[in-house]
Amino acid sequence: MTKNHPSKEYYKNLNYYKDMHKNGYNLIDGRKRDSKDAYDGKSTLAFASIIKEIIENENINNMIDYGCGKANFYNNSFNLGNKVIPPLNKFWDIDIKLYDPCYDKYSNFEKDKTFDLTICIDVLEHIPATDIEWILDRFFKISKKFIFINVACYEAIALLPDGGNAHINIQKPIWWSNKIAKLVKAQKELKVICICTIKDDGKIKHIPLEYGCKIKDYL
Repeated sequence: MTKNHPSKEYYKNLNYYKDMHKNGYNLIDGRKRDSKDAYDGKSTLAFASIIKEIIENENINNMIDYGCGKANFYNNSFNLGNKVIPPLNKFWDIDIKLYDPCYDKYSNFEKDKTFDLTICIDVLEHIPATDIEWILDRFFKISKKFIFINVACYEAIALLPDGGNAHINIQKPIWWSNKIAKLVKAQKELKVICICTIKDDGKIKHIPLEYGCKIKDYL
């Protein structure tokens, strides 16, 4: 598959997520998530401080949030631990492009534009495995300095409109490492961190894949 010819499954799931944004979705425990809370951008908040350190340490002037959802917290403050954090637009204080093909407000992608930093939080597990390579290749083409990814490696609590699990592409960290490593070889000047989130005996653990940098440098 390529960016000009994504898979049929890619488009099918794209339409599912458009529906979930508008109408909400069912959860595996029988509850339903309201549309206003559906993919509101909350997943990004856990990494807000790390991304701020990347911005400051790597002299980042602009960025794109690829798969931003409703991006509610770019203009609304939030709690992180015991602290109240200002909206991400203010907290990060750089030029930010928001993009999500499943949410009309942010669905415009400028294919010729590049960014110092690309972030993609809890998105790739929602994309068919056959389409991952062209998506990652796009990240490397639009990024000048840094790529920061978080990907879930376990089932979601959300269900698609057809009843399937919302995480359609569940892989082990080594699978993601192999995909990214191929692209890093061609663009060694780019720094990349991909945090793979796994569940081990029900507990959440983060496994960082690091290329050209270390996650500890931004903690």
